[in-house]
Amino acid sequence: MSKWAPDSREADRRFSDEQLTNVAPADARETFEWMHLSPRAVAFLLFLCPAATFASPPRAGFIDSLQIVNTYDAYGGQSFGDVGPYEVVVAIAHGKLDPTHPANAGIVDLALATRDANGLVGYRTDVVILRPKSAAHAKRVLFYDVVNRGNKLALGTFNGGAGSLTPGSSAGNALLLRMGYTIVWSGWQGNLPVTGAGDSKPLGTDFPVATNPDGSAITGQTREEFILDSLDASNGRSLTTLGPATLTLTYPAATLDKSSVTFNWRSTWKTADGMRFDGPANPVPDANWSYVNGGAQVQLTPPTGADLGSIFTFVYTATNPKPMAIGFASVRDLITFLNHDKSAANPVADIAATCRHGDCDDDDANFSVTILEGISQSGRFTRDFLWQGFNDDARGRHAGGREHTVFNGMFPIIPASRKTYTNYRWSQPFRWSKEHEDHFQPGDQFPFAYNVIRDPVSGRVDGILRRCRESETCPKIVQLDGGFEYFGGRGTLVSTDGRGHDLKLPENVRIYVVPGTNHGGGAGLDRPSSPTTCRNTTSVVVESTIDRALVPVLEDWVANNTPPPPSAYPSNAAGTLAPAEDAAAVGFPDLSSLGSSYTWPGNLINELYVTSYSGGVPEVDLSKEYKVMVSKTDADGNERAGVRVPEIVVPLGTFTSWNSRAAGHTPGESCGSNGSSIWFAKTEADRAAAGDPRPSLEARYSSKAGYVSKVQAAAEALVQQRLLLEEDVQSYVNAAQNQTVLQ
Repeated sequence: MSKWAPDSREADRRFSDEQLTNVAPADARETFEWMHLSPRAVAFLLFLCPAATFASPPRAGFIDSLQIVNTYDAYGGQSFGDVGPYEVVVAIAHGKLDPTHPANAGIVDLALATRDANGLVGYRTDVVILRPKSAAHAKRVLFYDVVNRGNKLALGTFNGGAGSLTPGSSAGNALLLRMGYTIVWSGWQGNLPVTGAGDSKPLGTDFPVATNPDGSAITGQTREEFILDSLDASNGRSLTTLGPATLTLTYPAATLDKSSVTFNWRSTWKTADGMRFDGPANPVPDANWSYVNGGAQVQLTPPTGADLGSIFTFVYTATNPKPMAIGFASVRDLITFLNHDKSAANPVADIAATCRHGDCDDDDANFSVTILEGISQSGRFTRDFLWQGFNDDARGRHAGGREHTVFNGMFPIIPASRKTYTNYRWSQPFRWSKEHEDHFQPGDQFPFAYNVIRDPVSGRVDGILRRCRESETCPKIVQLDGGFEYFGGRGTLVSTDGRGHDLKLPENVRIYVVPGTNHGGGAGLDRPSSPTTCRNTTSVVVESTIDRALVPVLEDWVANNTPPPPSAYPSNAAGTLAPAEDAAAVGFPDLSSLGSSYTWPGNLINELYVTSYSGGVPEVDLSKEYKVMVSKTDADGNERAGVRVPEIVVPLGTFTSWNSRAAGHTPGESCGSNGSSIWFAKTEADRAAAGDPRPSLEARYSSKAGYVSKVQAAAEALVQQRLLLEEDVQSYVNAAQNQTVLQ
């Protein structure tokens, strides 16, 4: 069964060619539904039909009970500014879904899950809430941090603290706590188990297995991919030496017959024609592998010729799929419960009495601002959640309250143009496409942009905002990407069409890009890293400081309609965008003498073609390629566009958004999600000896003190633009003082 997606013919009927502008028109929705009629028109209908009532339609889903497992003072009772101490609530949500409700119709295989006596499908998810202990000091802001592989990333990214909430954990600088937010986490990834201990362990789920109508097990062809030096934690432990490996399958094998399996390995997906799944590959001999643990795992001895970076693909017959998109519905229903339930069963219902923004006239909501934030996998979840229509709480138009938007603000971080591999039969939500690893993933197909457009490559009509425009539940959106997302995630497709033409961003969307980063940014100038899998030192450019600054910007936009800073990303209009394959247009300097020219190693870009995933293996249409664009660079090779942070404005080297795999790890391929730090020569003599065309440190900076002063000025300029918090200026100054490149 293929994943639900908006039918292109339906979209074509709804949006005429005249309506398909860069921004979907406000009237591009069904205008004759009764829920959109004026009060006078509704009254007239009631006069004609006196039996009609305003009774709400059956709920799509709800939290049947929130089982509180534990409650305790956060961080040993530490107080945070005017907000005071916080409290941790550890719980398990027991949810119910109506598989016949239109709002759930897109959940693949939900109709095949076991139902209770009322015809509902039950599930469980881990829940953790970190809330101000005193409701009187809380801000009416609910901040939902989408867990990444079950992990709570907001604690580190925004608070600078530990990922655990158990006693003794560090709160860090506690930004979100000092702001008075209520922070919520819940499990959504269907292959991670419920533990009831989400404060210290990954948050998981308990979703039912789908079966055939007669109760028999569902089976079907699916595939797994393994790269030994970069295994996802869901599939095994990454290896540092070549040897036997135990690989976990997402779904157990339906049969242990090896003859039904295709097991191959290759060094690259690239061919002379383009990136294709059916390119040259080497078979893994049957003697080199076996099923273990009843078909739940595979024991592999890598064959001769393979290395730690080789791509292993395992195509087999699996059984017992789960309706993984219950994860989307579970978030919808949990937040709806926390925001609207007034009973003692809701551990945050008392926050409704607090008003910081002066908009407490909405008695139906406990919070004025509800923000959905996610990083990497979680950022892709955020875009997918919106695209698939789950930001409508599905309570019915007259259930009370001013609106039915689950989240009125969204903050997807480093998702690029992607969605997730979740709402599919045999889904694998932990995977994401890169040039080398996991390249072929369904969540990378159109739509990419928030705009509703006709895709010039596939011919389909769609956009991330399509469903929320129809239901009038669109949030205000801030998307933050790094430079890697343009090379590894085709980030340009968020702001251009499939042929590379600029799109005008919708009014409710802002995009910011931090140039020269790894996926998620680096650790700073004073903490360079050189993993054995990569040829170059990874990029040290920090991104988390910009993440932090944009949280209050988004809150202010949602709560007070205060416009955010102008978007900052590469564009044709600004003259900062170039075709990724055109080295001359990109403008990267010739660093071939240093082994790092733009044309080396040649596999920098994660190419994308229209690909069918209707079967067990991808079918690539090489005649339909998407145009991937990247930022132009300055003479040093640093990207010109975006939020130019101090490392880029006052550089000690060239910080690229790409890196290459090292010897023993399939050299020449793109190195995971890493950028590079290519330092300037210390002196002009060193520069000349190396054949480096870039001015040396000696020629750029008269002293270390002068360099540090310039870094501080660059940071303070970002504060003036509301793109950096004043309190984070010192982190850049400290890194500049502690780095060892310039002394």
